[in-house]
Amino acid sequence: MIVYNITFRKLEDNHNEYKQLHKWCQNKFVYEWFEQRILSYDEIVNKYKTKLKEKKQELLIIKCNNKDIGLVQIYRYDDITYEYDLFIGEEEYLDKGIGKNIVNKVNNYIHDKYKINFIILRPFKRNIRAIKCYEKCGFKYINEYLGKDTLGNPEIIVVLRWSYENN
Repeated sequence: MIVYNITFRKLEDNHNEYKQLHKWCQNKFVYEWFEQRILSYDEIVNKYKTKLKEKKQELLIIKCNNKDIGLVQIYRYDDITYEYDLFIGEEEYLDKGIGKNIVNKVNNYIHDKYKINFIILRPFKRNIRAIKCYEKCGFKYINEYLGKDTLGNPEIIVVLRWSYENN
């Protein structure tokens, strides 16, 4: 049995980091859910330089067995709840159960660091793979609403809630 050691490190403001993000965001299995289009290198740089400068989100590179494989963006939803987005950018790490390990690690990281008990996720309803993973990690369906993707197209958004007390 393969052991997947999931860790995180802070995203750094440098060319190699942006180059890696750009590479990942070229993959359909990333941009279909994350941006809905391929971003240019300059768009990646501008987006993440701004996020790093504003410090409204915690940006972490996801590592599996010491290899960079994806990104998680953590941000405050309200006073007692946090939210995050994540993606795995390396195709060979998909469909291996690693997502469940990552989600559980992120949940525990947020709880331990920010001392909160609730996390909200808002995936597209059609992102069945992600929703199943989140549910396996203890997220519960709250509701859904008609929202928009990053291009402004209508998209049904599912609201899922995780509670530390229930896990």
